[in-house]
Amino acid sequence: MISRLIKISIIAVFFSVILFSCGNDSPNSTSAKSLLFTSGGRTSEVLVIISDNLWKSAIGDSIKNSLAVVPEWLARAEPEYDLNQIPYNAFGSVYQKQRNILFVKLGDIPKPKISIRKDVYANLQTVVTIKAKDEKSLVFAFEKYKELIKTTYHNNEITRIRNAYKGMQVKKLNTKLDQKFGFHLIFPKGFYLAMDKADFAWLRRPTADIEEGVFIYTKPYSDTSEFSLQSIINYRNEMTKKYIPGPVDNSYMKASDFFPPIIKKTEFSGHYASQVRGLWDVEGYAMGGPFISYTFVDSVAQRLITIDGYIKAPKKEKRDLLLHIEAIIESFEYKSIEEKKQNTNDTDFVDNH
Repeated sequence: MISRLIKISIIAVFFSVILFSCGNDSPNSTSAKSLLFTSGGRTSEVLVIISDNLWKSAIGDSIKNSLAVVPEWLARAEPEYDLNQIPYNAFGSVYQKQRNILFVKLGDIPKPKISIRKDVYANLQTVVTIKAKDEKSLVFAFEKYKELIKTTYHNNEITRIRNAYKGMQVKKLNTKLDQKFGFHLIFPKGFYLAMDKADFAWLRRPTADIEEGVFIYTKPYSDTSEFSLQSIINYRNEMTKKYIPGPVDNSYMKASDFFPPIIKKTEFSGHYASQVRGLWDVEGYAMGGPFISYTFVDSVAQRLITIDGYIKAPKKEKRDLLLHIEAIIESFEYKSIEEKKQNTNDTDFVDNH
């Protein structure tokens, strides 16, 4: 959140940037939102409204190379977003219900204009519009804001999944985690507590061919070096070797060396955090998949908390499954509102520069 605001404040000198919360009546119009349909479309799909000529040009290439990039940490050749392009004259009522929309157009304006609006034609919808005087300016504007655009679409997907899970959550897990850790996550039906140790919990939802899992582990906090990639991976491997056995003797889960994990400094539920994405595999056995983790400090209890989610889905697409795990992780909530307020005052761990 902090880095995003810094980015906006710096780049706004060169761009006309407009951020709206709602596209109908007024930014906070509850009555207008109540009249909207719920947005639809496939998970991780972006509808791009752009002329055919522009789509075949440099701006089209820029959009494809950013939104449809294939992340290495998925272990399969899956694009980050599926793109569906249509020209402006095809944008009718059917397409207006799409969840993630990107308008790209030329116009007689002095500087590029970018807007990010919520719930314009439907609820739980994000509409991004980029307008500039020429193709070069369109490319420049998109490249400057592409990470913010991707994050906005990503957060919209997470919100949708999390809202769906609220109606099917396993409340007894909330109670158990509140008692054990002082916080809980929203787990949908099918998840159960597979392991409960003093410093470690394993929650999983296995089916015939897919397994979704979440680890929660804590330890006393010492210093900021514990936010480093090496420290996080070392401790993850220590926990999984100790608690997550593989299917044969002397086998266990570990972070894969095939693709080096990547780290990102971010914000998690009001905390400064390290996000790590990577691949896991099993020592002594052919098995693996993607994982994502968040590591942050509980400043009241002075403990380091890691919430780590993984997917096991051999020969299946994993992008959307990993989004489901992210939605669970990002549903993090302290047991009490007052405790949450106390624990999110983590200014010592935030880089404001």
